[in-house]
Parts: sequence; C-alpha cells; structure tokens
Amino acid sequence: MEGNYNSEVTGFPVKKIRITQTERDYYKLDNAATLFALMNSDRSTNVFRVSCTLKERINLSDLQKTLERIMQRFPYFQVTLRSGLFWKYWESTKEIPEIYAETKFPCQKIAIHTRGIFPFRVKVYFNRIAVEFHHSLTDGYGGITFLKALVADYLTRRGVETNDWGDIFRFNQTPSPTEYDYAYKRYYMKELPNPKRKSEAFKPPLTPVEKGVFHIIRGTMSVAKILDVTRRKKVTISELLTAIYLEALQEIYQKLPEEVRKKIKKPIRVAVPVNLRRIFESETMRNFTYMVSPELKPQLGKYTFEEILALVQHAMKKEIARRPLRQYITRNVRGELIPIIRIIPLFLKRLFGEFIYQKMGEKQNSGKMSNLGKINMPKAFAKEIEHFDFILAPSKIITTGCAVVSFEDKLVINFSRTVEEPEIEKFFFRRLAQLGIPVKITTN
Repeated sequence: MEGNYNSEVTGFPVKKIRITQTERDYYKLDNAATLFALMNSDRSTNVFRVSCTLKERINLSDLQKTLERIMQRFPYFQVTLRSGLFWKYWESTKEIPEIYAETKFPCQKIAIHTRGIFPFRVKVYFNRIAVEFHHSLTDGYGGITFLKALVADYLTRRGVETNDWGDIFRFNQTPSPTEYDYAYKRYYMKELPNPKRKSEAFKPPLTPVEKGVFHIIRGTMSVAKILDVTRRKKVTISELLTAIYLEALQEIYQKLPEEVRKKIKKPIRVAVPVNLRRIFESETMRNFTYMVSPELKPQLGKYTFEEILALVQHAMKKEIARRPLRQYITRNVRGELIPIIRIIPLFLKRLFGEFIYQKMGEKQNSGKMSNLGKINMPKAFAKEIEHFDFILAPSKIITTGCAVVSFEDKLVINFSRTVEEPEIEKFFFRRLAQLGIPVKITTN
C-alpha cells in the first residue's frame, strides 16, 4: 500500500490507500478478524445474520444468477481463509458461493478453517433472503451493504426498474481501493498510551441450551411510536433501548437471593458496537467498529429507569469521541506489532486466541445491543420489501444479544439467546409497552 497524509477532515493523520494487485489476491486478517477467526466453535460461532423479506416468493434460479453477478463488485468477500506460518490471510478465489435452504436455527458455525469454504453463506426461505457472515470477514455495515446490493440486483432481474440506486453498490462498478482498507491500522498512533482495562462484568445465572440450539424472539414496532418516546425523553433510539436492556439485567440481579447479591462485585455492562466510519474517514468493507459499554454498579443500589437513561446518554457522549477512540484503536493494533508476537507460530497463537477474545471482550460485558440503524432503499425497490432483520452471533459467554434494524416505519428487534429462560426479553418488551410502544412478538 502507498499513500500520503491528510488531516483536513478528521483532525488526525489519514493515509490514502492504493491497493496493489498482490494485495487484491490475498491480504492478512486485521486484528479484530484474527480474534474472530481463532474463536470459532459450535457455541460461539461468530456468525451474524442480515436478511430481507420480500413481498413475493424468491426465484432461486434468478437469485443464484444475481449472486454470481454481484460477487465481482465485492472481490474482498470472494475469498477463503488460508494459513501461513505466523498469520492467517484471505485468498481470492474464482469460485461462487452456493445458495442454501434455511435451517432450523440461524447463525450456525461456518467451517472457515476448511479449505475452500466461504466465510459467508446465502440462505433462502420462501420470500426471505438471508446472508450469514463470519465476523472475521466484515461487520454489520459490510453485511448490510452486501445484502442491499444482492436484493436490488435481484429485483432488477425480476423486472423492477429504477434510475435511482442511491448508495447501493452495482455489479458493473469498479471497487474502490479504500474498500480493502485495514482502517484500524491506518488510525494507529504509536505514541498513545493504552486505555484502562475494564473489569469482568456480571453474567445472568441462566440455564445453557444444548449445543446448536439458538432461540430467537422478534419484536416489531412502529418507528413513529418509538420516536415519539425518544423525542420526549431527548435521547436516541439506541440510548433508549440500551437503557431498557441494562434495566432488564438489573432486574435479574435484583431477583437473586440477598446473600448471592452481596458476593457480586461486578458491574452490569452492555456492549454497544459503534460504526467508526461515521467518526473517522473510511470506506472499508472490513471490520471497523468499537464497543461502547455503559454500566451500572449494583453495589450502589437499584437505579431508576431515568437514572439509567442518563448514565447511558453520558457514556455514549463520553466514549464516542475521536481521541479516546483513537486510544482504543491503538491498543488493539499494538499487540500485533510487537516483534515477539509477530514471530510466534500460528498454532501457538491459537492457544491464546480464545483467552484473549474472552478476557478482552466478552467477559467484560453482561449483554450486547447492536443497532444497524435505518435501512434506505430506492422507492421502486422499497415497494417490493416487507422488512429487514438483523441477528447477532450466538455466544456461550454473552448468552443473550439484541439486534436492531429499521426500514420505513417498521423497527425490528431480534433477541437471540443460548440459554433457556427468556427473562431479558420479557422485561424488555414489557417496558416498551409501558412506554406506549405496542410490540408484535414472534419467535422461531
């Protein structure tokens, strides 16, 4: 890669990216992708899902042709995972992924370490198109960008016409070099100190399900209704939902016997992924997110909902700022640049991968809430679409996850869990109803 520096937009050095042909053919995993790839089990698959439900049943033949056509627009996804002596890397392939029928449970393990296996899969169920991505390949932004392109190209093939494609990628466009960008490394600053490490968080004592079981509960509501509440309370949708999630976790803690509660010194903390492309200059289609983690300290007593909402709002403003974010980016990249780490053989890195993934990430949080935001589609395509869905990857540590996405006036919240008891979901949707937001509940 070659480039120069420009700080006019971000206030930080920005390296302009040019990709050589060699780098197009194969490139090393970024620091986030490396950890995701190392942690790849039946219980913690690191596979998330984005899907679009159309108004008409899917024509499988046309969808397969569409997939073959748009893969040329996403060459960084047309890859398989290979292993070197010290690092894993993505290698380009001329193969095209097949389309699969739906399975009983979503987000099941993808055997990315098996040669020739794609790190994503496309599934069809009647009128629903779903794409499941291994998190080592991309994040929610990259996933929804691919899904929008797939759906739009499919609808065009089925006779829907429009001159307005908005921000949708088209098959005949040339990918920008910036889409390959290892953005974390580009914003690394050697001189910055590491941020303070977070402690382990409270985990709800719930019953694990059998391996492979993954429960989903979907709540669908009006965007207008929830905006009425957020405007009254002067918060964002993400802040409102995060506060309700924290309150649900606090309720589980409060129901524990007093002698158990007295022994628990850990905070209640919810991880909220933030799309760093909105803060730093980047068009990367690789991972580029950061986890903000609002928390409650149960030793201080029971918080009211308004107190929790204020804490969440404060945490979001405090942590989503360029300078502290740059500090976290630097810490995450610094590890892979240490000479001794770079020369440790890959099989030894695997031994420590799960420990680092859990200690530095999942053990630090009680839950996870991710909001993809509003999905925009041109009017001609929007008329053919019922709704979008988003489901987080299953985890044996953060056993309940909450994924949010909206389209037109329909906001969809998918709770996914690897435990038997739907305690968090029950409290969460009940609280929404109490706030005057009617919710339609469905489940798998």
